Amino acid sequence: MSPALKTTLLLLLATAPACAGELLPVTPEQKNEQTLVDSEQLAAAGEEAYLAFPTIVWLDDDNILISYKRGRSHALDLGAMLEIVRFDTHTNEVGARQVVGVDEGLIYQMGEWIRFPNGRIGLYADVQRVAQDGGRNRHHRTGVQWCRSDDGGRTFGPMQEMGPVDGVEYGYIFEGIVSRGQVFMLAMSFPELTGRKSLFDEDGKRLYGEVSVLVSSDNGESWKHVRNLSREFGGIDINESSLAEYGEGYIVATRGYDGRARLHVVDKDFHLVRESDMTSAHDMIRGVVGRPRLFWRDEKLYLLGRNHSANRPSMELALFRIRPDSLAVERYVILDPDEGARVGDSYYAVPYFRGTGDNALLNVITYRTQPPRRRPDIVRLAFPWSQVH
Repeated sequence: MSPALKTTLLLLLATAPACAGELLPVTPEQKNEQTLVDSEQLAAAGEEAYLAFPTIVWLDDDNILISYKRGRSHALDLGAMLEIVRFDTHTNEVGARQVVGVDEGLIYQMGEWIRFPNGRIGLYADVQRVAQDGGRNRHHRTGVQWCRSDDGGRTFGPMQEMGPVDGVEYGYIFEGIVSRGQVFMLAMSFPELTGRKSLFDEDGKRLYGEVSVLVSSDNGESWKHVRNLSREFGGIDINESSLAEYGEGYIVATRGYDGRARLHVVDKDFHLVRESDMTSAHDMIRGVVGRPRLFWRDEKLYLLGRNHSANRPSMELALFRIRPDSLAVERYVILDPDEGARVGDSYYAVPYFRGTGDNALLNVITYRTQPPRRRPDIVRLAFPWSQVH
């Protein structure tokens, strides 16, 4: 090795962090906040006022629809409804609210939007009931229901059952993306949807469902099974997941029941190529990244989600910039709450952008419980992208 090359390598080693886990957080200097749906106002009007789990879909260049749960509590909340509201991202005006799914004997918990190639908009709901299981009341899935709009989101038809796909019924939809002219969907099965009466086996061991990729080539009229990712990734128990295109294949982010956040690179047929355990690699991720959302911006990959770090008194909304070649985190941004602040139940978040270049704003729609409030609100947080990216 030449002396010059040796000197260069020593300098690189000296300036590099000792390990990936030592990455320090960045906090944006500016943050704008807007309450979109106010739980206190709803409660004062005598309406169900527990608001959570928002997701969005674009209607046109300015307008989005936001779906969210509206009920009385986080869990075991019979009668909780799925509600939507129109939001103008240019004027930041909030439109009228509309209930699209409700049944006094069921829980409409999570909604996930899919915009199909023909312009159809589908909203897929995680529908649950409450059942005695293992000596206590527990959630049991009843099978995904969905409603659709074929007029640009002006009207929606009634909720209907999605039904089994290649003989398997699914209970929770995580994401749907358009790729190669088709729609690929991440969907989770559950033991109670496969003929079992309990979430536990005969020895009392908890049973989990499995996450699969489904595909539709006819705008949601029918679906086919592509790959069982839980098995493809080595038989791990995973729940909330996110999907983004990457080269000729995809990257999948998963939340493990074993308390691990992982990233997986797959080929176009969703066979595993390589993967990374983010929780083991990075000290600032103490467990999972809740309700992860992958997205690309300016040819860089980002992961948005709920995080718990060692130096924060409560959960946080974090943004991670990911190196897709190594799957390592190269930037860690804490978006919310402010330093030293605490939040309650919060942070299933979805991003969107307004503006371009130096004027771009990262907007995040999420739910947040901020003391002294006892219930979550649906809020919009906005950050200069130049301070975040």
